[in-house]
Amino acid sequence: MKMKKIVASLALLVLGVVGLAGCQSRQPSLKPSAQTFKPDGIVTVVKGTASKNADLTYQIGNENAKKVTNQGGTFVIQVPSQLKATKVKLTAKHNGATTTKTVTVAKAKALASYPKFAMTYNVINQQMKTGAEVLPMQLKDGLTDLVNADGMRIRVNVQNQQLVGVAYVFSVNKMKSKTEVKKFAMQLVVLSNSVGADGKQVLKDYQKLAKKAENGQTTVDNIHSKGVTFETNFSTKALYMYLVKK
Repeated sequence: MKMKKIVASLALLVLGVVGLAGCQSRQPSLKPSAQTFKPDGIVTVVKGTASKNADLTYQIGNENAKKVTNQGGTFVIQVPSQLKATKVKLTAKHNGATTTKTVTVAKAKALASYPKFAMTYNVINQQMKTGAEVLPMQLKDGLTDLVNADGMRIRVNVQNQQLVGVAYVFSVNKMKSKTEVKKFAMQLVVLSNSVGADGKQVLKDYQKLAKKAENGQTTVDNIHSKGVTFETNFSTKALYMYLVKK
């Protein structure tokens, strides 16, 4: 009789272990490609893999969670670069099961206070009579398009009223017009001076890079001026410049 009870107990134990293993196997996969991610331009790119059918979200610090597109088992999140090392909570859910992972977004440096940048930008544009719109003196945290029209985009990352970075994007097609080239050059000088760089020198350095790109060079050096780095990339559609402090 005792032997039957022992066998029955072992059978229940085995079933329990098998059931637990089955539950564990149904946990959605979630694998960030790194534990710490460094700033790239005005954002920090967090990426990795997950179960193909999982619903993905991310949460920056104590902010509300946001949805992430699951691209057939991979994900890419553009987190606005932060002024201090910040935890990002990743969550994958599928069939009632949840997997969470926490990664760190490394600290980025501020270019300037945003109000000072906006005031300088507005004054220079007025003096140069560029016709640019006046920037607001306050912005909410995150990524904001200050300009996005006629082939030109100026996008900023602001955190706690500090300017963390500027993205300056200009259409290659617009570069075929002398008027548009002048417009591009004037705004590059204005943006450079507004973050404390030497606008005239930056423009000269850019012209050297542009010639190399015209001659078929696919990678170009970054521009550096008074502590500001201009990360420069050319594509068939646009020129990309990211103004950041390293």
